[in-house]
Amino acid sequence: MTFQRFGTITLISLYVLILAGGIVRSTGSGMGCPDWPKCFGQLVPPTHISELPFNYQEIYKEKLHGEVLFNPTKTWIEYLNRLMGALTGLFMATTLALSIKKGRRVFLPTLAAFLLVMANAVLGKYVVDSFLLPGVVTMHMLLTTGVLFFLLKALQTDKPKIDLAQSQRKWITINAFIICIQILLGTQVRENMDEVIRALGENAKAQWIENLDLGYITHRTFSWAILISHYFLWKNVQGTELNNTPYVRAFVFCIGISLISGVLMAYFALPMGSQPIHLTSSLVLLGLHVHAWLKTRSI
Repeated sequence: MTFQRFGTITLISLYVLILAGGIVRSTGSGMGCPDWPKCFGQLVPPTHISELPFNYQEIYKEKLHGEVLFNPTKTWIEYLNRLMGALTGLFMATTLALSIKKGRRVFLPTLAAFLLVMANAVLGKYVVDSFLLPGVVTMHMLLTTGVLFFLLKALQTDKPKIDLAQSQRKWITINAFIICIQILLGTQVRENMDEVIRALGENAKAQWIENLDLGYITHRTFSWAILISHYFLWKNVQGTELNNTPYVRAFVFCIGISLISGVLMAYFALPMGSQPIHLTSSLVLLGLHVHAWLKTRSI
C-alpha cells in the first residue's frame, strides 16, 4: 500500500481515537482501568466482579480514588479506547516505515507525528496515574493536535499547490488559530466539568452546566467569533480554486455539527454522545484548515 493511502488510513484512525477518547471522558470511564498497560492486572479486563480478587477494592483503593465499585461498562469503554490507541500506534509506525522512501521532506514530519503519538501513549499512562490531573489532560489534547498537524503536513508535501492571494490565505490562518483557542477553552470547560461532577455526583446531571465557572461562558460566547471569522473566510474564498474543493462545504458542515452538539449539551443536560461529537467535529474543523493552509500558497 502506498504512503498516501496508509497515511490517510492512519489519519482516520487518529480521529476515531479522538472520538473514543471523548466517549471515555463523557461517560466518566477514564478510571475504568485503574492500572496501565494492563487492566485490573489482566491483559483482557474482567466482565464480571467474580473475575476480580475478593479484595480488589483494597488492592486498587488508592488508584481508584474512592471509586471502588467495579463497573464493567466503564472498564470496557476505557479498554477499547486503549486498543484503539495501540492500533493507531501500529498504523503510525507503518506510515513512518513507508515514508522512508519518500525523502526527508516527507519522512521528517512523519517521524515527528510518530514521536508525538508515542509521547501521548506515555502521557496516557500518567493521565491514569495522576487520576486525570487537569493540566495533564490538556497536554494530552495538545499533543494530539500536534500529531494531526505533522501527519497532514507529511501527506500534503510534494502535492500540487493552489494559488491564493495573501489576503485570502490569511483567513485560513486566522480561522485555524481561532479554532485552536476554542479547543483550548473547551478543555478548560471539560476540566471544570470534572470538578463539578465530583462535587455534585453522577446523579445531578441536570445541574452540571449551571454550576460551571466563567470559562464555560467564555467558551460559549467565543462561538460568535468562530461564526463571524468563518463567514469572512467563506466570502474570501469565493471564486477561487479552493472553493471548488470539498473544503468549504466540509467546514460549514463541521461548524453546524459543533454548534448543534454544543446547544444540546447546554440546554438538554449533555445527552449521550454530544460531548465526543462536539470535540471530534472541532478537531476535524481544525484539520480542514491546516490541510487547506498546507494545500495553498500565497501569490
